Amino acid sequence: MTEETERKISKNTEKRRAAICGGTLGRENRYYIRGQVVDISVSEEMMDPKKWDLLTGLFQGQEKEITPFLDYGLESVRKPILLAEIVDQSGKVLHRSPEIRGDESGFFFHEFTFPLAPGNYTFHIHFLKPDSYRQFGKDLAYLNTPGKHELVSQSLIGMGALRILSEEYTGIVTTSDIDQTYLATDIHSNKGKISTLFETPEQKLPLPGMPTLFKELREATSDSPLCFISASPHFFRRTLLSTFRTQGVKTESLHLKYLEGTLKGMVDKFWDTLSHPTRFLTEGLWGAVERVRKFAGSSFQSLFDQLAYKLTILLRDRIYLPTNSKEILLGDNTESDYLIFILYQFILTGALQGKELEDYLYKLNFLGRDAITRDNAKLIRELAEENRRIHGDINPVQLVLVNKTELGPPSEEMKWNVRSALPTGLDPWKMEGIEPYIPTDGALGFALVMVERDILDLSSVLKISGDMAGQWFEGKVIEPNVLLELAKKLELPVETDPIHKKFVKTLKEVLEA
Repeated sequence: MTEETERKISKNTEKRRAAICGGTLGRENRYYIRGQVVDISVSEEMMDPKKWDLLTGLFQGQEKEITPFLDYGLESVRKPILLAEIVDQSGKVLHRSPEIRGDESGFFFHEFTFPLAPGNYTFHIHFLKPDSYRQFGKDLAYLNTPGKHELVSQSLIGMGALRILSEEYTGIVTTSDIDQTYLATDIHSNKGKISTLFETPEQKLPLPGMPTLFKELREATSDSPLCFISASPHFFRRTLLSTFRTQGVKTESLHLKYLEGTLKGMVDKFWDTLSHPTRFLTEGLWGAVERVRKFAGSSFQSLFDQLAYKLTILLRDRIYLPTNSKEILLGDNTESDYLIFILYQFILTGALQGKELEDYLYKLNFLGRDAITRDNAKLIRELAEENRRIHGDINPVQLVLVNKTELGPPSEEMKWNVRSALPTGLDPWKMEGIEPYIPTDGALGFALVMVERDILDLSSVLKISGDMAGQWFEGKVIEPNVLLELAKKLELPVETDPIHKKFVKTLKEVLEA
């Protein structure tokens, strides 16, 4: 091995301990913080602590270079013991948490009930020590290696943004899917899935007009919050947060799926069921085997399906939102969004509740998948009951929009899928107090429906159109004639017809001027 090779290897074997957090949204008297503690391999040039952004977990200049693949191999810190501080915009520490204990994969979660006035804050995460002999041994072995530095030069290892809403807040909270709702991600081919691992923030392209839609929505609704939920793996976090910043989209929170946790749960539950003798005594051999088969099958499907995961996140986040806040939900037709958003409303209003809800979810087969395990069904039931205890039987959902892509079913098939999946007697298109999803076409369709609902005005739609011009969409550049054709062919509900016609006429006049 040459001296130059040895030098290159040694330059990339240092570690920095970091808490990857993102942001969270809560209300005055109840909010939470979350994140994951990891060890990041760094070069000698990255040892300067002043060049690390603790809010993003990135070194200066990494914002343009980070990819999910680079984060795939991040080494989690087992069972970290942490301390969190809530800090106001002047830098004053308002509150300190008790010790927070992370899990075996470094993930941590802590709920606060310490009252905070509405506004924007930062939470600081301090590393105290690991609660794991294995992690302690790894740290000790690393630090005893000649030439190694301390893992952490100070206890502060990460930060996150925290936004607090008033308990009396009656404004909008928007929750959006990412792939095929905001980003033009090819998630239905193996080539596309692999490509996403290597894309930098600048290479991840939004669907035309979506960044401007979110900017206009925030401006028109007094800086209303925007949250993202995606079934993408958790190691996409730093890349996606950098993507949003690159595209000028401000977001309050980002939820991603922990796939390794799902796999570990599958294995643990499988062996627990097989090795527990009471399973066989109470259910018999075939009953226990069938239970294992059902769990293994639905757990495997849940690696790819979004239904249980997204429904759980929506219900959990609702606990931390003001009772009278209004929700806008955005998704697409490529997976389960359109059913999830309807089930969410049925659960919050009590149309589905208790044992009936749990059994329905456990038996639910949607698009040929058994995607909800008994444990997930019980968790959803518990979250439903807590929401109804806090907020009552009310539906906060004001609007549901679904991007109708070529990768998913057409509108009539979507409706048939939903009606086939719901219990007899529950029809969202015939029930008062339920907002059925509206299938439409991307940012223009979303915006025009919002104009009809008095959320945006027509000038916002024209700004979105201007942003779309020149963008790449479905294999071609959106030139003026293509833009006009897209605008004419939008699928929209009949009540938007007058606004749609006015928009097409105005757009034509602008393009011909």
